Amino acid sequence: MKLAVLDRYGTLCAEPPPHTPRLGAWNALPGALEAVARLNQAGWHAVLLTAQPGLGRGLYDCAALNDYHRQMYKQMAAAGAKLDAVFFCPHAPDERCDCYGPQAQLLRQVLERFGVEAAKVAVIGSRGAHLQAGAAVGARLYRVGTAALTGVELPDLPQAGIPAFPTLQDCVAALVDEAHECAAPAAA
Repeated sequence: MKLAVLDRYGTLCAEPPPHTPRLGAWNALPGALEAVARLNQAGWHAVLLTAQPGLGRGLYDCAALNDYHRQMYKQMAAAGAKLDAVFFCPHAPDERCDCYGPQAQLLRQVLERFGVEAAKVAVIGSRGAHLQAGAAVGARLYRVGTAALTGVELPDLPQAGIPAFPTLQDCVAALVDEAHECAAPAAA
């Protein structure tokens, strides 16, 4: 099974302003929906992994988060894209949970649910916590976007070793081409 674990902000949709009190409308970054559709068409399963500290802080509730995800699913369906699941951490940062970031419990749940080895999973994101989770379980890391990962420690993996792409579309093109090249028969 080919599985891509996507971050939301900076990968699928734009970063919200700091300390946004509510979720608002879900709007995809240009080309992001088409990128997920291309993954799907190439036989990849796609999962969203996201931290939702606003739940833990009481800034919004699960009903608002579900509405936000309904908007996302509707836009994805219109573009021929599909996410197989959404996994989220509902804790505020001061709760020091083991869901997201270096502890990676949420990503371990994804691996268990889909029955796939971490080394075969593409963890794609723009945020340090998302990439840290992937590094903690031994997944393949792909960085998208232009945000700097200052102060982010990725265990046993120098930041220079992480393939970086300006957009999710660019990353998906490389993944799909890489898989196609691996499957192609050797020339005689």
